Amino acid sequence: MFSVIGTGIFLAADGLTKVASISQIEESVGKASLSISNGDASFLSVKVVYSEMAQYISTSDEYFVLQSPATLRDLLNNIVARHSSLTTMIVNMLILINGTPAKLSAPLKDGDEVDFIPVVVGG
Repeated sequence: MFSVIGTGIFLAADGLTKVASISQIEESVGKASLSISNGDASFLSVKVVYSEMAQYISTSDEYFVLQSPATLRDLLNNIVARHSSLTTMIVNMLILINGTPAKLSAPLKDGDEVDFIPVVVGG
């Protein structure tokens, strides 16, 4: 769970509470760089872009904050928890990390962009 508080983000999950400060916002591209401090754990921010999915989900992109290290599989678990309507669709999507097709075991880095593109078939 997270909620915006002024210029920061409050994170709380399973007894873990941290404050993330937004250190930079580039409005021209809509990218937020998050700096999260914790003595034992580090976090990363990933932008997720949902291409051509307006009929299934109410947003075209969003950010996820994950505990590092994280893989694409970890991100998918968070996405389906937030958007259960995508659960059955994800297996039929092209998933790109920074423009390159990715496997579920692919590691994520802070600032990565993950694109979900529905595969269209027909004739």
